[in-house]
Amino acid sequence: MVYTRITDRLLNDNIIDNLLVNRSRFNELNEQLASGKTVNKPSDDTVASMNIMFNKKVLGSIETFKTNIDYATAELNIADQSVLNAVDVVHRAKELTVQASNTTLGSRQMKDIANEMDQLVNRIVDLGNTRYNSKFLFGGKITDREPYDIDGENLIYKGTKYDGNFERNVEISQNVTMPINMVADRVFGQYDLSSDPPLQHGLLNTLKTISKELRSDTPFQDNIREQLDELDGDSENLLNVQAELGGRLTRLELTKNKLIDDELTYTKFLSASEDIDLAKVISEIKFQETALQASISASARAIQPSLLGKI
Repeated sequence: MVYTRITDRLLNDNIIDNLLVNRSRFNELNEQLASGKTVNKPSDDTVASMNIMFNKKVLGSIETFKTNIDYATAELNIADQSVLNAVDVVHRAKELTVQASNTTLGSRQMKDIANEMDQLVNRIVDLGNTRYNSKFLFGGKITDREPYDIDGENLIYKGTKYDGNFERNVEISQNVTMPINMVADRVFGQYDLSSDPPLQHGLLNTLKTISKELRSDTPFQDNIREQLDELDGDSENLLNVQAELGGRLTRLELTKNKLIDDELTYTKFLSASEDIDLAKVISEIKFQETALQASISASARAIQPSLLGKI
């Protein structure tokens, strides 16, 4: 039989080491219970810490994308409502144009129709200058000033041109962007005789042309009737814009639903790496508490009081 010499110092060091191990584990379990997390610092579990950081990064990105989508959805809804209101204006303009085509109307009645037509023009200008928060929606990339400026008879568009780089894009998912704006000169047109050459197209040009004809000394009903075809074209353009806006809104909704699903998935991943099993931790604390008390009791019996005084 081989005997190992156990000195008082060795016994003392072993007892202290065992007590420290038990107390350290007991303290670790208490920290987990208090925080609800299995990993409170990277040194607790390096691999789990890396997974936690990755999942939190992904969840942060998802939250940003959802915020972008919510803002884009609000902006597109307001733009869509503006276009819908413009469709109503076209319907009223067609009614007035049909009335004005009646050869029995006198000059006074023609002027009255012209006055209402001018109000429709102002309504379209107001819709083109629609603002959401601090941004004018139909000015392209120029969002800090009204797209339309009224200068006498001229309705001057001062936003980004449709044939230019007008799109404002928002990131709706990882490396995926989507344009969220339309420009007023494509949606509503303009009537600017002060430019060289004059810029006359779209709904505003049609309405101004009708109003100008109605105010002439001898309005020609044929000229007025011709504008009905132009109004039909303007109405079709507005409906096409609405369809495009609707498609974008649908895409945003589908993307947000996908992000919500991803958020649930990554939240589960994060929980699996980070959250404690409450029942298991409480059970381990009870066990560790019992083990610590037993260790203290055994240590007290194993060494002399004089040695305990040196611990």
